[in-house]
Amino acid sequence: MSDGMTFTTRTNLSGRTALVTGAAAGIGRATSTILAEQGASHLVLVDLDAEQLGPLQHEIDALGVKATPAAIDAADWGAVQTLVSSIGAIDILVNAAGNIASSPFETLELSEWQATIDSHLKSCFVTARLLAPSMVKREYGRIVNVASIAGKRGGGFLGKTAYAAAKAGVDGLTKVIARELAPHGIRVNAVDPGLTDTRRLIPLRADPEVWRRCLSAVPLGREAQPSEIAGAIVWLASDASSYVTGETMNVDGGVAME
Repeated sequence: MSDGMTFTTRTNLSGRTALVTGAAAGIGRATSTILAEQGASHLVLVDLDAEQLGPLQHEIDALGVKATPAAIDAADWGAVQTLVSSIGAIDILVNAAGNIASSPFETLELSEWQATIDSHLKSCFVTARLLAPSMVKREYGRIVNVASIAGKRGGGFLGKTAYAAAKAGVDGLTKVIARELAPHGIRVNAVDPGLTDTRRLIPLRADPEVWRRCLSAVPLGREAQPSEIAGAIVWLASDASSYVTGETMNVDGGVAME
């Protein structure tokens, strides 16, 4: 049964306020741009890289959308709490922050393990936990976490023990939050990218044979552009995906197909 809404209407984010972590580069930056293009009225851009937030703010402003940069650690409870208090209600949360950890298990140090868990998993918990009360009160909210196929496959092209474990945690956290918040009208999903054209691929591209092996593992035969991952994120954040929650969506060119 049709409700009379077009697909274009469902993907329009007019009047929505979104907070994006890891906004300064890669998938986070691409997501911020598409959210603005889809009509979001206010973007809160969170990243530790203050220098890169400036150009992004100008880019978003040029699209006629208000942009508020925040050079804070998304895993820092106090900093995020202060930001949320100053901004007010957030409709859409996109967690795209995270480092890369490539140490194998035999040489992994506790410091790298903890930093990686904090960067990926703790940041998702902190932001979602601090934004959820307002979403529950308004019975509206969209949370999209960026995980990785490394979390489903036990490692990936770059991410090894700490990274894969953290991303598996993000997928698990996504599901439990989705189940608990669903009665309040809040949808929570994750995207699991594969090989994506960000600065993290520089070491892989440095060795032609390694790069050839990476591409040969992808059925589509190429890496993704950040905008392709961002497109899935924005779809999950829009009403076009209104019956989707608790999903951990592979956006990986077919690497992890079942």
